Amino acid sequence: MTRKVPRPTATLSFTVQRRSHCGKLFITVTTRNQKPFEVFIRFGKAGGCSSAMADGVARLVSYGLRSGLDPREAVKALAGIACHHGPKTCLNEVSVALRLVLRHLETGTDLNLLISEEERS
Repeated sequence: MTRKVPRPTATLSFTVQRRSHCGKLFITVTTRNQKPFEVFIRFGKAGGCSSAMADGVARLVSYGLRSGLDPREAVKALAGIACHHGPKTCLNEVSVALRLVLRHLETGTDLNLLISEEERS
């Protein structure tokens, strides 16, 4: 990876709402030069260990993206992580949101349409 790019004062972003076993998630993916640049994860409910863990994952993913990590590698690393409740974990849903935003940026397809297609499949 290359040196971490400083964060600009303002960035464009997309916020995707997903549902995991732990409840609603709001995943915000900021962009720079038409590529994912940072990830922020918030739960529909506040606090707790889950929120702290999500914040740590978001910081690590963001650090990687800002240091040259291919976003597809971040998606691949988080995809398919399951728990005793099943496959709809917070980490898996972060990978889905990042994949959808990436696809939107690459194809120009409406993000809401991509989300709807994902939910139907």
